[in-house]
Amino acid sequence: MARRTCSSLLLLSLLGCWIGGAEDLAAASRHHRHARMASSYLDVDSEWEANRLVEATAALLYDPVGNRVLFARNQDAPLAPASTTKLMTALLVYEQTGLRGFVTVLPSDTAVEPSHVPLRVGQRVSVVELVQDLLIGSCNDAALALARSTAGSVPAFIHEMNRKAWEMGCLHTHFVDPHGLASYREGQMTTARDLLRIFQAVLNVPVLREILMTRSVATRSGNHLRILHNHNRLLGTYSGMGPAKTGWTRAARHTYAAACQRDGHPLLLILLHSPDKWRDATVLFNYGFRQLKGSADPAVSAQPL
Repeated sequence: MARRTCSSLLLLSLLGCWIGGAEDLAAASRHHRHARMASSYLDVDSEWEANRLVEATAALLYDPVGNRVLFARNQDAPLAPASTTKLMTALLVYEQTGLRGFVTVLPSDTAVEPSHVPLRVGQRVSVVELVQDLLIGSCNDAALALARSTAGSVPAFIHEMNRKAWEMGCLHTHFVDPHGLASYREGQMTTARDLLRIFQAVLNVPVLREILMTRSVATRSGNHLRILHNHNRLLGTYSGMGPAKTGWTRAARHTYAAACQRDGHPLLLILLHSPDKWRDATVLFNYGFRQLKGSADPAVSAQPL
C-alpha cells in the first residue's frame, strides 16, 4: 500500500512538472519569438535574404529622400487593403471638412462589425474625435458615420473615394466601403504602389500624421469614457517608428502602411496580404536602414518609384 502511495505521488509530481514545463516552454517560446523580433535575427544585408524572409504577397519599401525603391514584390498586384482603406477615408474627410464640426450618430452608422469601443446611437461626436477613432482605434462605425455625414450618404462618399483615387493616379484601386471590411472578391482592392501614394498624401497633412503616431487617446461623451489604443504594435517598440495604419481581415490577412525614420532619414513601407506584418516590417525596415548606411556602394539595388 505504501509502495502504491509513493508511486501515485511520484506520478502526480511528474505530471505537475510536465504541465509546469509545458507552460514554461510556451512562455519561453513567446519570449523567444518576441526577442527574435527585436534582435539581429531579422537583420539582413542582402535583397536576396530579405526576399527569403518576407512572407507578404506584396511589399514595397520606398526611400522618399532618394526617390528610390529599396525593395519591391508584386507592387502592382491588386489585393484587398483591409483597414488601410481608412487612410483614404481620413484624407477625404480632412479635405472636405478640415476636421471641423460634429456628427450625430445614426442607427445606420452602427450597422457594422462592432469596434472595441462602439459608438452609441444619438451620440454627438466631433469630426476630429471620429477621425481619431478611425485611425487610432480603426473603428468601422466611425468610418460609416464620417462617410455619411461628409458626403450625405455612404454610397456618395465611396464614389468620392474612387474619384480621388483616380485623380491621384491609383488606377488599380477600387473601394466599395469606407472601412475595408469588403474582400477582393467584393471589389475592394488596391496595390502596394497605389497605397503608397495614398499614404504619402495622408502624411502630407500634419494633423493626420500626428493622429497616426498617437499611442492612445481618451474622449468623453457625457458620462461615457472612450479609450482607444493604437493598433500599431511597433509604435514605441521599434526604433524610429512613426505614423502607420494597420489592417487585417481573414481574407485580406495583414496589411500595413508605415513610416519609420532614423538619423533624419525616413523610409516608407507597404505590406499587403502578409501572414505577419510585424515580422515582415521588421525585416524590411532593418534591411532598408542597412542599405542607407551603405548607399554609396554601387551594388545597392535601387530604382525610382
